[in-house]
Amino acid sequence: MQRALGQTVIVENLPGAGGAIGVQRMLNLPADAMTAVMVSQTEPILTPATLASVRYKPEQMRPVGLLGRTSYVLAGRPDLPAKSLAELLSLARQADKAGNPLRFGHIGQGSMIHLMGAQWARLCGVQLSHIPYRGVPPAVQDLAGSQIDLSFVPLGGLAFDLIKTGKLRAFGSTADQSPALLPKVEPLKNQAPELRTFVHTAWGALLVPRGVPDAAIKRLHAAFDAAMGDADVQDFLRSQGTDPQAPMSLEALDKFYQSEIQIHQALSRAVGVVPE
Repeated sequence: MQRALGQTVIVENLPGAGGAIGVQRMLNLPADAMTAVMVSQTEPILTPATLASVRYKPEQMRPVGLLGRTSYVLAGRPDLPAKSLAELLSLARQADKAGNPLRFGHIGQGSMIHLMGAQWARLCGVQLSHIPYRGVPPAVQDLAGSQIDLSFVPLGGLAFDLIKTGKLRAFGSTADQSPALLPKVEPLKNQAPELRTFVHTAWGALLVPRGVPDAAIKRLHAAFDAAMGDADVQDFLRSQGTDPQAPMSLEALDKFYQSEIQIHQALSRAVGVVPE
């Protein structure tokens, strides 16, 4: 984007509070397109829906570009006594009945991983013991070290390497088809009748405040599309398990975003995750 914009782009990582710190900082600054956030559905939509301390609303932002979609894999510790989803469901039900639910790692209240875990448990009729972590890497490391039993891990990076080397056990993909990086990992929805509606992917989008002038929006949108057209960018995204998104108009992007707001707010309500 630097080349297309003709100016320096500074990348700042601002974790914390489910991504709310970075989003709120952007919203506190002038709506001049000089500051944008790269987020998934968690930060703009799920965090304000599930954390009472977060005051912003997803409608305060609009997308100027969509990176693509990444599937998750339901992964277990390497020594878990289950090698298939059917065996895992049996194990989870036995553990629940014994009063010792399987330990499920996620990255915080209201995160996509948290909600997927809650929905998976509800659909399968089991309880899980939810263990929060400050990010994906420590959760994945504890999963590989058998400190927890299960988690939904983003496909790519450390998790992909651990699955390929047998240090994590993959039970299925959250997408509606097998991921290109792990073609032998079947979609969860195809493996159990109770999971036939269980389909989730994470998306990455560049958002700006809703009040940014149209001319600035169009300039950022063009720069984003130029960057996404770079073969190296697309190759990197695919290596991380992300399917790059073809160019979308600003109108199509906003329609997509509004639809995602409705879908994910409904998900948080359906699984009973309420602001705390």
